[in-house]
Amino acid sequence: MTKRKDDDLWTGATGGLEDFFDAARAEAPLPSGDFMARIEAQALAAQPAPTAPKSAPGLLRQVLETIGGWPGMAGLATACAVGVWMGVSPPASISPYIGTDAAEIDSFGVDPLSGFELALMEG
Repeated sequence: MTKRKDDDLWTGATGGLEDFFDAARAEAPLPSGDFMARIEAQALAAQPAPTAPKSAPGLLRQVLETIGGWPGMAGLATACAVGVWMGVSPPASISPYIGTDAAEIDSFGVDPLSGFELALMEG
């Protein structure tokens, strides 16, 4: 392998750069106290101010968020209004499917007292 001219500069044989690198490694530079104080002041100025923790939302707000917010509440209100309207004044087109007297309710097999309620009755 051939030797380059610059190799002697790194090995220190001719008093090259290796002596300077060793001296630089021996003394680790430390920042001054004034510099560290300025850095700390800048870091503290950049931090956001602490805020009070947010309180938990109330029961109504939690229910509203659970059903999907105001769009969900609008859907429930609409379904409730249609249900009341259909119950009070059903349209003529569905009258054959729903009965108005007790005999027609029995034909659908609707039991006003379910098996669970009968099991709870005493006597």
